[in-house]
Order: sequence, then structure tokens, then C-alpha cells
Amino acid sequence: MKKLILLLLTAALLLSLCACGDGGDTGGDRRPSSTKKNASVTEPARTGSGDPDVWGRSDEALPSGRLFESGDFEFLDLGDGTAYALRYTGSEKEVDVPAEAEGLSVTVIWNYFFNDALETVGKVRLPASVRKIAYCAFSKTGLMQIEVDEDNPCLKSVDGVLYSGDGKTLICYPADHCSLTGVRKFELPDSVEVIAEGAFWYDYTLMVVEVGENNAAFKDVDGVVYSKDGKKIVWFPAGKPYTFYNVPEGVTEVAPYAFVCARNITQFVFCADVEYISPTAFLNCTALKHLTVDENNKNYFSDEGKILYTKDKTELVFYPPSNSTTTFSFLESTKKIGDYACFNCNFMYRAPIPEGVAEIGFDAFKYCGWLREADLPASLKVIGENAFCDCKDLTVINFAGTLAEWEEIEKGAHWNSGETPEITVFCTDGEVVLPYC
Repeated sequence: MKKLILLLLTAALLLSLCACGDGGDTGGDRRPSSTKKNASVTEPARTGSGDPDVWGRSDEALPSGRLFESGDFEFLDLGDGTAYALRYTGSEKEVDVPAEAEGLSVTVIWNYFFNDALETVGKVRLPASVRKIAYCAFSKTGLMQIEVDEDNPCLKSVDGVLYSGDGKTLICYPADHCSLTGVRKFELPDSVEVIAEGAFWYDYTLMVVEVGENNAAFKDVDGVVYSKDGKKIVWFPAGKPYTFYNVPEGVTEVAPYAFVCARNITQFVFCADVEYISPTAFLNCTALKHLTVDENNKNYFSDEGKILYTKDKTELVFYPPSNSTTTFSFLESTKKIGDYACFNCNFMYRAPIPEGVAEIGFDAFKYCGWLREADLPASLKVIGENAFCDCKDLTVINFAGTLAEWEEIEKGAHWNSGETPEITVFCTDGEVVLPYC
């Protein structure tokens, strides 16, 4: 509990709230402002008319306030008569979120609300007071259905799936909804213009999404969701049995979380037309070994047909998590390790980052559970937020500069927190021990 409170207070103090746009086909990537562009690829603008005030993006920061507990819930008092529901800590299979706590109106369900409940919760009921569902609030659960009070003006539920009140935004498809329906297919309503960031997180069973001809924003191709014009891959159902997927000609963008949790895929092949691949596109693709790019692509390069770089070879975009190389050799031209670039690479024992690299991005080595040692160059200027978070075996960092130069490196919040143990940083003129956070 103390650790949670410390984490929340730190988040409130150190994170900045990035402004939301007017919605979009999918949510944007969770990245600090300093890392929104890579060396040669710019993220396209988001479009769509879904209400951005009812669903949260991952770059939103927790406001400051008073933390308190009530029943099986943890809340944040904002001091304006409202409260955020931060965590459910109970073990019931059906959960009713209260409309009030200590006389405060509960208006927001915060990120990862059910994380402490693991897979116990099957149904959640939301009161009329709730106005917004934050990023991935209902992920990592066995959740089958969501119900919403009929007097709620901002949210609604249709057959256990959560939408904005106007039906234009799909907010959450419960991770285990297929167990409720008995089918592994989902029909996207014609009214949906926006699929919220993380809407399908941790659904491993859905095989097909059908989109009707009257939907103005999306279409499906063999059960995979594309933008209506076919230029963007929006979402690939994680339950599809494919081990290989060829991104077809004409596709210019791979949206955030497009292939999230697609655990059967071992190889993606990208056509020459692709201009932008979101750094979150392949998260939790745990069997992925190869990212291959057409040699005529002007934006991306594939090293040995496996590892994704920008075309100029200065930024590592993504390292497949199932690549069995225990010590990864970065290209000498590398200047940046991109956001999420080595996320969940459990085979990586050592990361020898070459001289010339100036930045390690957000979540770059997060969940690298076998990573034991990292070699960091003297050229390094920035270590992004959560960069080495939850690297539970990481105990040694070899830094090629001095202790003073180590201290000068800009380090993002929680860069070595979570399950990352005590780390000894060896510099050219001494060493420093970083305690467990």
C-alpha cells in the first residue's frame, strides 16, 4: 500500500498532462513530448469525431489530490467535490462501482483499475456519475461484460460492450467477452467512428471483427479492421491463428496497438508503401521473431530481416521479443533506442548500446525479465520514463562516462522502478548504487 501511494504521488508530481485532440481512429501513443517523432518518421494526425472527454489516453497524468480507501476501493479526492476511482482491491466476481465515496461524486475510473484483482472480475456495473474511463481501466482481467446505469449521459453499454453515450466511440471490448457470447466474432456498429486506445487490450480469443458497409470510418478485410480507405491497419484480432501476416500494398500506416497481444504471429512483412508504424503496434506479440520490410520502403529498414530501424538506420524502432539472441548487436549508426523498442524482450541478457546513442526512449527495455547487464555510452543524454522498469534481473549498468556525466543524464520518472532490483552503475571514475525503487 505504501508503495502504491508513493507511486501515485510521484506520478502526480512528475508527469505532465498532454492535451487530447478531437479523437481519432485510434488513440495516440503514450510518449513524452520530447519523443513524439523518430529520426525520419512523423506520426500522422488523428481524425474522427468521437468525444475525447469520455475515454482516456495513456499520456494523461494523474491529478494531485488526497488518497483514501473506502470498502474494496481506493480513491483520489480532487478537492472539487469529485473523486477518481483508482483501484479495486476486492475479490468479487461482480463489482458495482459506487456513485459516491465519502460524499464525493465518483466521475472517473482510472488506469488499470482492476490490476490488483487479476482475473477474478467477470462483470462491472458503472453508475450514472461516471463520466470518463481512463486508458486500459479494465485490462488484465477475465472481464466478460460491462453494464452502465441507464441514466448515465456519457457512457452506455450494448451487449456488455462499452461505448460513449453517442455510440461514436468503442471504449472497451471486455477481454473475456467471447466466453459470454460463445462466439469469437464481433460486429462493429455502424455508428462507431473511433476505437479508443487500448479498447481490445488483453483479448486473446477474438478472431474476427465484422464491419458493415454503412460504417463511414472503418472496413474489415478478412476480419481485420482497416480505415475505410484501406490505408491504415487499425486492429488485428489477437485470436487469429496466423503465424505470418503480409501488410498489403496501399497501406501507409500501422495504428497504435494494431497487433497488440497477437501471440501467434512470428513474422510481419511490410510493403513499400508504409510511411508510419506506431511504436506500440507490436506490444505483447510474444512469438514475434521477424519484422521484414520491402527494400523499396523509404521510411523503414529491416536489419537481417528481423529488427526494425528507420530508413537512415539511426533509430531502433522495434526488436522482436522472441528473437533468441541473448546479446543484441545494435547498428553502429544508431542514435536513439525508440519508445518500446525492446519491450518485453525476455531473451535479451545483455544490451551493449553503442557510442553515439543519445536517447533511450519511453518503456524501451521495460519487462526485459532476463536482462542482467546494460552497457551505456558516454554520448547518452536522455533515459526515458520507465525505460528499464520491471527488469527484475538487471543489477549492472556499465556507463562509459564519469560519475558527473552520469548525474547529468536526464532520467525520466520511474526509469528503473517496478521489479527492477538494486543496480550498481560502474563509471570510469567510480560507481554508484541505485536502490530498489
